[in-house]
Amino acid sequence: KLVRFYEGVDGLKTGYTSTAGFCLTATAKKEGMRVIAVVMGEPDGDTRNKEIREMLDYMYAQYKVDILLEPTSVIETIKVEKSKEENVNIVPLRQITSFHKKLDAPKSTTYTLELNELKLPIKKGDVVGKLIIKEDKNQRTIDVTVSKDVNKANIIELFLRYLNDILTFDINW
Repeated sequence: KLVRFYEGVDGLKTGYTSTAGFCLTATAKKEGMRVIAVVMGEPDGDTRNKEIREMLDYMYAQYKVDILLEPTSVIETIKVEKSKEENVNIVPLRQITSFHKKLDAPKSTTYTLELNELKLPIKKGDVVGKLIIKEDKNQRTIDVTVSKDVNKANIIELFLRYLNDILTFDINW
């Protein structure tokens, strides 16, 4: 009944044994937040379902997930020597979120980017460093990559680039 009548419930397992009573594990995803609720030892199926609904209602009423960065969010644009593209965007490998109570102020978040030594070619999805995320007193590390493949420039492309740099060189005295 929960899958059909509770918005967001997308999985569950029911059970009954004389020792454990009526049991239920349910998963739900709503408002970008996945919740898993478990009850055991209930006297009947209706009580079991009611308890799960109350748990899910409480979680979605009290807590939320904020998206901090998407896999398309540019953390920094860097210059990669001898690459076809002069500038390369650094992006997180996955979505980065923050979980907190709805009534609490958002956590103070800072980022520190640490890049590995980059060796060409680099494929989108290759780990090129890490992003250290500090939220209040907590810290976590997320791998970062490039937003698109980065290939080596050939000798002609490099020559033309350096020639262009020389011709557009601006002297400020």
